[in-house]
Amino acid sequence: MYMRPKNRKFKSFILHALIWGGVDRFFRFLNNSKLLVVMYHGVTENHYDPPVWTQLPIEIFKAQLEYLDRHYRIVTLVDVIAAVRGEKSLPQNAALITFDDGLKNNFSVAFPILKKMGLPAAIFLTVDYIATRKLLWFDELYLIMKQAAEHGIKLPFPCGKPQERLKGGKLSDSSMGYIETLKHAGKEFRLEVMEKLRATFPFDNERWLADFGLLDWDDIRDMQRSGLMDFGVHTSSHCILSELSENEWESEIVTPKKMLESLLGTEISTFCFPNGRQYIDFMPEHIEYLRCAGYTCAFSTENALFSFTDSEPMAIGRIPAGNDFTSQPAYFRLNTSGAIQFTKWVLKRGRHAT
Repeated sequence: MYMRPKNRKFKSFILHALIWGGVDRFFRFLNNSKLLVVMYHGVTENHYDPPVWTQLPIEIFKAQLEYLDRHYRIVTLVDVIAAVRGEKSLPQNAALITFDDGLKNNFSVAFPILKKMGLPAAIFLTVDYIATRKLLWFDELYLIMKQAAEHGIKLPFPCGKPQERLKGGKLSDSSMGYIETLKHAGKEFRLEVMEKLRATFPFDNERWLADFGLLDWDDIRDMQRSGLMDFGVHTSSHCILSELSENEWESEIVTPKKMLESLLGTEISTFCFPNGRQYIDFMPEHIEYLRCAGYTCAFSTENALFSFTDSEPMAIGRIPAGNDFTSQPAYFRLNTSGAIQFTKWVLKRGRHAT
């Protein structure tokens, strides 16, 4: 999320004024029966330039956990499943902490902090990548572009995309938009692009595994034994479901569920949609398939709190906490309270009214 400095300063001023006025406290009270789910990916001790949205600096992560621990009742994924099934009720101002992908630093960086604070969380695993040395394609693309820029190497981007031999050997913020473009360019085209880039700039991914590598089974079992960490499915290979043919659904939805249940010895009944936008990245037919496959609930990336009375449990919204403006303290406080969603809803209705 790029904003010019003047816009950023003005927006920060408005957000702090709202906090000073107690807007976040009001919305926490108003929404105290709803479930807050916070969406993380990686937590890092390293600095990346430009910032990687999915790699949240450890200091910001600690501050957010301290805030959540003060103002919310942190619940487990098992608690949420039971509540969706109608087997129990959650406390007021309940919050669930989640991580997507299953990155190695969930165990090495985030888990020790959670353990020290006694806070439970859940990780949605990209099952085929566990215990491999592979990187998820979008992380690999970022690292290829970053290192190519540092070495002054021109990459063969298709369709006249801007090249990455940039001033000072640094990757620009705007170049990060290419990753988002490629997410929606189709699986075959994306594979072709990645193969060409790998051939142009082969690199050793070993130095990046601490942050961008995926968990090992020993890491997962250690966290499971602690009683603080639950696990769900994030597909087998991080495919966006709307890109798949129907005959691929089983391998990405059913097979990873069965594998986790076998290896972890527990029921796995939660799913997390890659990219996670309803009607774009997943459709009603995917929701129905998940139900038939034995899933109780699923998580999207919609910026919303979850109401047990009138929300779809197979598309539970989550509040993003990435390495950008979403983690600015005032914005995070307002967003977790539901104030940002309410403001956007009002503005949307106002535009439709005119």
